[in-house]
Amino acid sequence: MLPLFVEEAISRSMLRHRFDVIRAAAQHVNPVQIPVICVNQPLFAKLKQLQWSIDREYGEDKLVILPGGLHTETTPCKVLGHWLEGVGWVEALQEADLATPGIAESFLKASHVTRIRDAHQVTACTLYILLKNAHDAYVVANVEGPSESFSMWSTRRKTESL
Repeated sequence: MLPLFVEEAISRSMLRHRFDVIRAAAQHVNPVQIPVICVNQPLFAKLKQLQWSIDREYGEDKLVILPGGLHTETTPCKVLGHWLEGVGWVEALQEADLATPGIAESFLKASHVTRIRDAHQVTACTLYILLKNAHDAYVVANVEGPSESFSMWSTRRKTESL
């Protein structure tokens, strides 16, 4: 089979053609709707460059371009990985037998979305359980009168630790 178009899919003319077809389809269904395009990361960068270069025709008020769901989820995971690098999180996951050394290191770079999401959920749940245990220990050790509620205690502890 011959290709449908002579141009490369990433060429400027094909990107403009995409904009025109998507805009025409959206206006056919709902003339007042601003079209939204959801694409992968490399195509997102190219489309944004084109959109900014031809602002009057394809400006952000006329067309919305979004990175795909995978990129939307991996970006915050990469930021978290950057923050957690060198603080012992990887070692804690290894020690708890939640991940092998190689997989635990890959969590910092968010190379596998499902695994990294699970690792962050386990970490958040574990930290919450430890926080609840610390509050329970405070309640047992408090002999000076009525104990603070969990929310009051955690708020006080946050402000004290700053």
